[in-house]
Amino acid sequence: MHLTVASYNIRKAIGRDGKRDPGRILSVISGFGADIVALQEADFRFQGRKAIFTRAEITAATGLVAVDVSPTSPGLGWHGNMLLLRPPIQMLSVFDIPLPGLEPRGAYISDLDTTIGPLRFIGAHLGLVGRNRRSQAGVLANQARQGPEGRAIVAGDFNAAGDRPGSLAPLRFALSEVRMPASFPTRWPLFRFDRMFHSADLTLENSSIIDGREVRRASDHLPIWARFQVRDDESLD
Repeated sequence: MHLTVASYNIRKAIGRDGKRDPGRILSVISGFGADIVALQEADFRFQGRKAIFTRAEITAATGLVAVDVSPTSPGLGWHGNMLLLRPPIQMLSVFDIPLPGLEPRGAYISDLDTTIGPLRFIGAHLGLVGRNRRSQAGVLANQARQGPEGRAIVAGDFNAAGDRPGSLAPLRFALSEVRMPASFPTRWPLFRFDRMFHSADLTLENSSIIDGREVRRASDHLPIWARFQVRDDESLD
């Protein structure tokens, strides 16, 4: 069995044309075919931080189910981070955590029952200041180690450019990074801000960005995706 994971900073559904178009974003997401989707900047900056989409709109357009990762907060996300799951994946538990630093940043920690077994999935959007990112990456690495059977995937917008940014060293020490092409900005992608990390018991089958004319119009980030299977699982097809 396989598991496909995607991550996408949707820029509050504001495209390169300056128009807010949630339907355009959902159309892009519907083409992913992903089992798990992590979104960043998925709520309004104002208006009580409510979600840009409703659960019903997401499911109708994509077949995915939105998880309320922070029930005590407005909307469906936490600091703009939203989690979408494709049935029959089941949520076992989820909680939000603040991340250290001067900027308001956060992540969600979810334990899932997936087609490849139990999995801890973490979605995050890290800060702009390097020393803060390093502290934030340390928090995420520690949470990843505590996943069921130590199995984990961490995905999001890490705001760190370059091949091996020092600010993400704690994550690289704990997990393997998926090598992704540049995803930002969409007009001329130069920076690898969008990243994904996984535990050693997961085998990476394939990964890339999602590109195309309409995708480049929808946000200032291109989506990234990766497909995994469990290492040495004889039942894999």
